Formats: sequence, structure tokens, C-alpha cells
Amino acid sequence: MIRFDHCENLIHFTKGEDKVLDYESAYQNLKKIIKSGELKGCTGMIFGGHRCVCFTESPVRCLTNNGKLDSKYFSRYTPFGLQYCKTDVFKNGGRPVIYSTREEAKIQKFNTHINWRYVSYNPGMEGKLDFTWEREWRIKKEKIPVNPEIVKLVFPNIDWINRFIEEHEKEYHGMELDNECEECFCKREATILNFTDFLNTEQCENLIGTCPNPDKFPWILINMNEK
Repeated sequence: MIRFDHCENLIHFTKGEDKVLDYESAYQNLKKIIKSGELKGCTGMIFGGHRCVCFTESPVRCLTNNGKLDSKYFSRYTPFGLQYCKTDVFKNGGRPVIYSTREEAKIQKFNTHINWRYVSYNPGMEGKLDFTWEREWRIKKEKIPVNPEIVKLVFPNIDWINRFIEEHEKEYHGMELDNECEECFCKREATILNFTDFLNTEQCENLIGTCPNPDKFPWILINMNEK
């Protein structure tokens, strides 16, 4: 079913080290995750102290306003991230969170099968305890893999994408060819998806992954078209 408020994928957005909207720091964090080959879970604000990897299922089209990122949605995150197929996450135990009161969550305090899914919610607090816009998913794992076969990379705009391609290719050729081909680092063709190109279809969001080809850039890159 094609729905405006629904997509087939989940995105884990990265933060900066000091300031949540520090793009440079968030970009470096994304590169560290890619280089490590794994996305580690965290325990922050999760009942029972479980370690989980968190995502949003909100379609990017719902997080933008006329092609620009809506600051009210990105007040805690930057538009750098990793996109996974929702069905793959679900098969591996990932689930949408349960938005509920703290009192109801406490009833499940010792139920380790479900307590990690609870997020406190109270619509009567004038938005102070309402994170439902995040449409959060969690998977209770210490870490999950990051590789081009199952992940697409998300960037704010084409400038950040071009920078990533250039840095990635210089490193790739430096390791593979002992720095003998400084002029050819940009020759591998990269697949770039622009969200605004697909606003009337789900074609972009239904792409699950890619099989790395040594003749092509290994990652599918998503341009969120931030102006």
C-alpha cells in the first residue's frame, strides 16, 4: 500500500558530539560508524537499561518543508544517517516503541521482553512529553552491521555527498593502489537518490540495498535536498 505517511525503511540519524546540530561533528560520527562496520546501541532513556539501536520510520517527505529540513523535527538530530529496510529490522526483532504513561511503563518494569519498547508520553503537557512525531523503532541489540548490502547513507545535500565521495575514494584508492592514482579517485560511478525526485512514488524508499561492484561506488547515497 502506498501511503504518504508510510515508507518501507527506517533511518538512524546521527548527532554531533557537543552541539546536536553540529554538522561537521555529526558527519565525522557517521564516517566512524561506516569505518567500524557496525552501529552500536545505547541505553539512554530506555527502561530496564537495555542497549538498543533506535530509528525513525517518519518518511523524509514528512520531515521537510518545501525542500528544506524542518527545524522542529531536527532539533535533536542532524540530517546525516543510515537507512535500513524495515522488514529486515523487524525480522531481527526490531519493533515500534510503545508511547504510554510512565505509570503504565512501570507495570512492565521487570518484563524484559517488552519494557525496552516503552517511551513516556503525555499529550496534556503541552508538548513537553510528546515524542510521537519521531515514530521511533528500536531493536534490542548491542550492535547491528553496517555495510552497502543492507544500508543506504543519508546526507543533508549534494555538497556533503560530494565531499563524502571524494574522501571515501581517496582512502579507497590509497589503500588499494598505494596512492599511485591520485587523479582517478572520482571515476567510480555513484548512485545518488534525491528524495524530491520521488515525492509522488515510493520508488526511492522501496529500494532495499545494493550489491557492491568494484567498478562502482559501493554505497547508495540519499540526498535530502537541504537548501
